[in-house]
Amino acid sequence: MTKWAHRFSAAAVAAVTITTFFPATAMSAVRSPAASPAREAASQARETDSRSRGTAVNLKVTEKVRHSLADAYWAQYYGPNLRKHHPGTSRRKVDGPKKVYYGKVRSAGKDVYWAVGSIGVKGDPISYQDGPHVWRRSAHGAWSYRGDTGGCLDKAPKALLKLWHLRSYC
Repeated sequence: MTKWAHRFSAAAVAAVTITTFFPATAMSAVRSPAASPAREAASQARETDSRSRGTAVNLKVTEKVRHSLADAYWAQYYGPNLRKHHPGTSRRKVDGPKKVYYGKVRSAGKDVYWAVGSIGVKGDPISYQDGPHVWRRSAHGAWSYRGDTGGCLDKAPKALLKLWHLRSYC
């Protein structure tokens, strides 16, 4: 990477690189509505940017949200990874989430919802380790379990952590 490249976003560097070395590809990306590598890089940059900036809003956790978070945890973490090792465990044994912080970040006119809380499976003490856990969902999407944190909350937006008065132990 050159001396000046670190001053620009990854999307800008990718756009210049593609335009310089692959002009036909760059022009087809401009004409085509399909996602190009530069657009994907820009999208990832926007997601990272929205996690660090934007308007944070604290929300009240409802039982429906709590249930959806537990479903996402079960489906994405406990279900596929550990079901074969713990065949007697069912979704009904999911304990939590408890102590849930719930909010959204509004950036560029779009809302992204986030939740941080503790969760585990009754009868499996190891499942309670390394919390709190993080979930994310876009405005009209399903909840996505982002994983446990071990105290390092860099998976959650800084704006919400500040609003919730949570410290990240990274």
